Amino acid sequence: MRNRMHTLTLALAALLALAVVLPALAEDKAPETAVFAVPNLKDEAVVKDLAKALAKVKGVTAAKPDAEAGKFLVTFDPGKTDPDKLAAAVTKVSPEAKFEGVQAADGKAADHSACGACPSKATCGKTKK
Repeated sequence: MRNRMHTLTLALAALLALAVVLPALAEDKAPETAVFAVPNLKDEAVVKDLAKALAKVKGVTAAKPDAEAGKFLVTFDPGKTDPDKLAAAVTKVSPEAKFEGVQAADGKAADHSACGACPSKATCGKTKK
């Protein structure tokens, strides 16, 4: 009888441990990229202001313009921020910017080896691989 109680106690402890660990694992999501249509991306001041504003948002890992397409791409950790917070930062700098959606981040968006891929020079050197 004592042996069965010991086994039952261990099984319950294991289930409790899983209940704590599994949600934490589920929060570790792959990076995503938010896409914004931003007018005037050929203006370096707009790009600089956007990068500066996004550098203040926790969870942003890369912010870069695609001036030819008129898009601004923001790669982020969905466990630390969300598109609403990103949109607030972007529209504060460029009120006419429009959020277009979220896509899976490609490996290049998270690659910090390219100059200009980071939202700020202060954080870029800390995250290089």
